[in-house]
Amino acid sequence: MKIRAAALAAALLLSHAAPGAARALPIYIEDSHSGSFYWLAQHLDLDEPCTLLHFDAHSDASAVFDSDIIRAALRHVTSPNERQELLERWRGQGTIQCFDWIEPLMPAPIGNVLWVPAASLPEAEKTRRTSTAHTQIDGHLEAAPRQDGSFQHRYDVLSLDRLTRDLPVSQPLVATIDLDYFAGLPGAEQTAAFARIWDLVAQQPNLRAMTFAISRPYLQSDEEANRLLLQALRAALSLPTAHLQFEPFLRIENDQSSRARELRQKKQPVPSYALAQASPELRALLLAQRDRIQVNHDQDRWTAVLREWESATARLHLEVDDAEPSTDGAWRIPSTQSTTLRVVAEPWLAKPDHVEWVALVPKNCYCNVTDLNPEQVGFVAGAAARPIWSEQRIDCTNTTLPLARLDSLFTPRTHYGSIRVYARATVDSILRETPAIEIRRYAGTGFRAAITEQFGLPYLFGSGQLSNGRDTGPETNLGADCANFIVYALRRQGRRIPWSDPKALRTKLALVASSAKAGGTRITEEELERGLIVNLGAHVAAVMQDRPPVGLLDANDLVAHQLKGIPELLTLGELLRQRNRENFDVLTVPSAQDDQTIFFGGDIMLGRTCADKIARAIDPFAGLGNLLQHSSLAAANLECVITKEKNLSSSGPYSFSAPVQAAAFLHQAGFRAVGLANNHALDFGVNALHQCARILSEANVETVGIAAAGDRPEDAPAARIFDLPGNQNLALLAVSDLPRRETAPSAIAETTDRASLSLAIGRAREKASLVACLVHWGIENTAGVTERQRELARWLIDQGVDAVVGSHSHCLQPLDFYHGRPIAYSLGNLVFDGAPGVTSWNRGTLLQLRLSPAAKIETATLLPVLLQDGLPFLQAPPKRAIAQD
Repeated sequence: MKIRAAALAAALLLSHAAPGAARALPIYIEDSHSGSFYWLAQHLDLDEPCTLLHFDAHSDASAVFDSDIIRAALRHVTSPNERQELLERWRGQGTIQCFDWIEPLMPAPIGNVLWVPAASLPEAEKTRRTSTAHTQIDGHLEAAPRQDGSFQHRYDVLSLDRLTRDLPVSQPLVATIDLDYFAGLPGAEQTAAFARIWDLVAQQPNLRAMTFAISRPYLQSDEEANRLLLQALRAALSLPTAHLQFEPFLRIENDQSSRARELRQKKQPVPSYALAQASPELRALLLAQRDRIQVNHDQDRWTAVLREWESATARLHLEVDDAEPSTDGAWRIPSTQSTTLRVVAEPWLAKPDHVEWVALVPKNCYCNVTDLNPEQVGFVAGAAARPIWSEQRIDCTNTTLPLARLDSLFTPRTHYGSIRVYARATVDSILRETPAIEIRRYAGTGFRAAITEQFGLPYLFGSGQLSNGRDTGPETNLGADCANFIVYALRRQGRRIPWSDPKALRTKLALVASSAKAGGTRITEEELERGLIVNLGAHVAAVMQDRPPVGLLDANDLVAHQLKGIPELLTLGELLRQRNRENFDVLTVPSAQDDQTIFFGGDIMLGRTCADKIARAIDPFAGLGNLLQHSSLAAANLECVITKEKNLSSSGPYSFSAPVQAAAFLHQAGFRAVGLANNHALDFGVNALHQCARILSEANVETVGIAAAGDRPEDAPAARIFDLPGNQNLALLAVSDLPRRETAPSAIAETTDRASLSLAIGRAREKASLVACLVHWGIENTAGVTERQRELARWLIDQGVDAVVGSHSHCLQPLDFYHGRPIAYSLGNLVFDGAPGVTSWNRGTLLQLRLSPAAKIETATLLPVLLQDGLPFLQAPPKRAIAQD
């Protein structure tokens, strides 16, 4: 059955995006240029004609005999998989060669070819090359007529100088660069020639795809091949929206090129690119950037090569002293904090030397990342097509780099914003390169801190349509446009506002004043902390500082906005003059209703001396007052077993049991649920755990994170559903991420069974307005968050969890936000004796989530708690939400 190519394209990488969709640029690299045929034939829409920009020392214009057979076969397939199988068969037979790969793709998807063989061409040379190419492309017409006739009018030859002047800007473009274009040039000239072509091509707004051919048989040596490939890879990786596929092991059989025949006649082997001969610089780059480089063919071999290179010496990565990365991988540092970047070796005994530090900064401050052209959206005229990182060497050769040395790269005067940094160094005389880290310096707290961390990033029109894996919009950390600059800051505070424009954004906010003028609106510090926004119709700005007269939004107050460049801090008066406006609306984040509140606590251990107090009728939660009793829901991790038994046999040195009365105290305090998925749930065995669950249930305290008696272990992650005001509900799960000694299936929910956990989250998502998950994880007695915790938090939220609440470390860990959802990595202890002299052990927090009437999280606040003799006492609540890393 024949199906139309456009129908296939919906499932393919290069399928035509919806109008206005954000661009992603696919880039493909293989040794033979015929590989471009196989890749483009699989991924392009075969019915959309493009102009091919062909940078090559050779025309590749030879025609395939009776090429209509090729065209028909590509289209007479029933699925992308069938086409892929066809192409693999042709590759194995050598059906398409490096010298005739273009003609079978004409007249679609390649409608026209612009061949650029050199930077400049005398007219006589241009005429000669054009005549030769035209003869080649129509070489079989007499013997095997083509349905579409001659292609001579579709194939033009011009110099790079001429292309720079006459490049078509209204047609879809595909660019292909054969590295033999640069063969034989001295190193510096190669670099300059490559940069000239790259700078021209990479910024074309209608560029649909790009391919590189290494063409090892036409290069002088492996050294030249490595040098040119390194340039191609670095260039491709400088595009953060590029999808890079590199196939170092793919080969074309039955090479019939003139170069191959020439070498065979001389009894010489036909060289091909050999990854095993990669240069030290290339190896270092491929190891550091493996996560961005897709290799499909012979993945096991690719993995083995990387493993072999990696084993030669230590790994290197970057860290920031006295800091740790957030859930999204960015290192957030207060602008007032002095700290140091450090090259860290694994194992730590290795000694890096000859260090080079490199900063990656935006090359373009203003981009249109949609498919809309300037005629459709006039104010993006002249904008670059896509963001590009530009490398800047930092004058430092030490393994440590004071952050102050980067001040000039942050926003002038304020020294906050975002930059990326990586380092190269030798270890045991072997070159290594670190992955880049992103450093985000911020000022203040809450909403305004999230505004300031975006300074230095480019304006990206259409930023809300960006996508990189699970990250979307400005959470790809590439930049924003005016409304999403604001939305990003709101999402960093746990508000799941969709990416939008100024008109849509106002529907998510509360109106403070309409048609206001400077000096005419009263404002509060609470509104500033939650988020206060000035709306000018087609543009929005965030109020950053209430200057005297305090409490009045006047022309002297500072605002931040982003439009056609990096974010800017200026006075409201200056902004109004720029926009030629007098009136504006003032909006703020709505305050949540008091009766829509959920509380989560940390570790509750009601055994040992706490059990003695309970036996004497001392309420362990008296110090919290009636705070939890008036909430919609309160839950925590119960790190003990409540039992009727007196002399239980325990499984470890620390085994915690509590008397039956503890359940009544939990209910009286306001707890509707406790999580039992932790490392002490099975201290006395499965039967004791199930008895604990029954006792709690009889006291009207539900349990989550365990399989009920008679249930299968894979049922343990199942959520409990709790009613909330307004006919809404919450699904609560609990799970342990800690290793255990037992090998038998566990009665508690564990992350080792992610399939069951994912299924449980999906079912909870179907039943509830809000999904929360208690997680027992991390390392005891440490405030540091592990990468395992960050990865699991991302995974849980990607699966559909709205709030992640952690415990186990027995000390406080950060509150973070990911994709607009809060992650409390550890709330510390809520009730726990045993370490009266350890400050961290005796400080905890309650996570307070205030909800909208639709059960969406409006604010996430940490309320500090102090423990005395193991029991909690609530400190005075803070005036603003804590949203710092």
